[in-house]
Amino acid sequence: MTDSCITCGLPSTRPSVTLDGTGVCSVCRAHQIKTSGIDWDARAEALRKIAETARGKGPYDAIVPFGGGKDGAYTLYYLTRVMNMSCLAVTVDNRFLRECAWRNCAAVLDALGVDQIIFRPPFALVKRMMRAGFEQAGTLCWHCNASIAAFPMRMAVSLGVPLVVYAHSSAEYHSYPGRTYADSPDGDVVDEGYQALSSGLSFERMAAALPEDDQKSLSPFRFPDKAKLERAGVRSIFLSNYIFWDERSQAATIELELGWQGSVQEGVPADFGYEKIDCYLVGGRDYLRYIQEGYGRGARLGAMEVRLGRLTRDEAIALAKRSDGRRPASLDRVLGLLQVDEEVFLDGAISYAMPARDFDAEDVEPAPALDDAGDMPG
Repeated sequence: MTDSCITCGLPSTRPSVTLDGTGVCSVCRAHQIKTSGIDWDARAEALRKIAETARGKGPYDAIVPFGGGKDGAYTLYYLTRVMNMSCLAVTVDNRFLRECAWRNCAAVLDALGVDQIIFRPPFALVKRMMRAGFEQAGTLCWHCNASIAAFPMRMAVSLGVPLVVYAHSSAEYHSYPGRTYADSPDGDVVDEGYQALSSGLSFERMAAALPEDDQKSLSPFRFPDKAKLERAGVRSIFLSNYIFWDERSQAATIELELGWQGSVQEGVPADFGYEKIDCYLVGGRDYLRYIQEGYGRGARLGAMEVRLGRLTRDEAIALAKRSDGRRPASLDRVLGLLQVDEEVFLDGAISYAMPARDFDAEDVEPAPALDDAGDMPG
């Protein structure tokens, strides 16, 4: 039987999560520091100094990765409206962005007066990367996560922009060594290690798994080397390491101030309409996570709400039971994109499951399709 945190209910099968002798998970321990052990005024002052160092050094003060979701929208809002910085939005079109994401891009960027650059890789290459990512690491999203890490940094070097500001650190949901709220934010940056951590496998492994003809096309996914970043004077930070991060209140702010709008999403509880609305692959990604790690979007959100004092552990567990582990309707499209049947998909997913995870496909119930499901590629 899988152990779970006595505070938030998060299962120990989540990567990076460990339970201490009292049964409290490492993420909760780090968040105790977030809520009571960090001088956020001092962090805000550190952010101000970073902004002043970057201001006026290039055509923009900062680049912000933004694909229509709440986190990038709030980061742009905070930097432009609160910090009075000039920003460039860099959008990675993973080829699965929903129309609601594009509408949010237009609303937010127009409201803030922010320019946008879009990176859109060829769909045939995306499908090959999805297949290779699934075979190599049991992931559907390497092409998206790897390019979100690499491409904004490459654009910063190319354009002479000194700062790239990502929204929230992995500290919000994980406890990777050196990347928790117990650690200094100076080392919690986007680098090659972060790219491999967030995407599931290194660039080198992905490149080796693809045909020789794809190698040149992979350059936007390659993280710039450290020496090049240093010569260009480019650094990265996570905004959540400098301001107190609360997604629910931040979503309310961008809805009110920028006209950003939430939506329904596969696997996301109904009262979290701000969560991960931008991509058609979220349902498939979360279903993979449930198969491999024993939790879904509901468990992750419920645990966060417990840490912020808005839910009890029992309420969080009930939330997860209502939403997690259902077969997303979009899985049929995913199977077509991967060119596998469901049995092969499940066998591949289970082969990358955490050691203590015991998945039973017989217990899975189907979930309804999104209203815009017909627009999903594939």
